[in-house]
Amino acid sequence: MANTVNLNQLRWDGYRGSLHYILSSDGTAISDTNLIDISTLAPAPTSIKIRTVDLKMYGNFILTFEIDATTDTTFEIFESQNATDVGTESIEFHRDYRDMPNKGWIETVANKAAAGFTGDLLVTSSGLASGDGFNLLVTFDFD
Repeated sequence: MANTVNLNQLRWDGYRGSLHYILSSDGTAISDTNLIDISTLAPAPTSIKIRTVDLKMYGNFILTFEIDATTDTTFEIFESQNATDVGTESIEFHRDYRDMPNKGWIETVANKAAAGFTGDLLVTSSGLASGDGFNLLVTFDFD
């Protein structure tokens, strides 16, 4: 079996975008899963600026979000503690990066010059068990 992606909806109007991603797990770990592949966006930006992240997690696990390069850059880690399976209790996270100096979370110029930099948004899990899952909404624009 494999994890079930219940929804994978990416929207981009050339200036702003959103990703709505819902996953139900069978216990298979997620490793560098590409959530936003900027090469598929038209017109394609050189990197994205994360504006907000809304995340609901069911189960006890960790999600690490990274920007892709040869050495990925972690920009956020979410850990759900004491959450139970889907349908009962959950942990919710709301991050708004728009008050940052660049009105969003972006890679630095030095990181963009790193080998293998694509600017894609990746996710990796730790401790994901059968019955766990998450509901993710990310808003972004170009950098």
